Amino acid sequence: MKAQYLDENALKALINRVSTSSDPNARDDLEIVNKAIESFHNYVNAVVRGERDLLIQCSSLEGQAYRDAISSYDECRHVAHETAIFNVKLLNRLATQQYNMQPIFTGDDSQRHQVADFCLELDQYLFMNRRIKLS
Repeated sequence: MKAQYLDENALKALINRVSTSSDPNARDDLEIVNKAIESFHNYVNAVVRGERDLLIQCSSLEGQAYRDAISSYDECRHVAHETAIFNVKLLNRLATQQYNMQPIFTGDDSQRHQVADFCLELDQYLFMNRRIKLS
């Protein structure tokens, strides 16, 4: 499966560059990469949890209880999405401006659906390539 918005080679190159850098800030930069990747997964997880809850737990709810459940899901998903958007921008700035490398996210960060698709692509990439060294 070819990713549309994830440049996996750029991601691997950035991780390799940061993890082998002698720059004293490299440890912080590696933590930025780690936290960004975590936020992308958290967004996917928020969507999955919310949709699962709607499918299973909310099917018996009615009226205000149902509206409250939907509202709670929407808020959780929205916050996770905003965090992912912020981290897409941060990760790309780190790659392009700090390390003079290619961006990791190749889409338009003002397009929310592209960022959402990127998050899913990254989760799928990590899942499909588990236990493979990224160098």
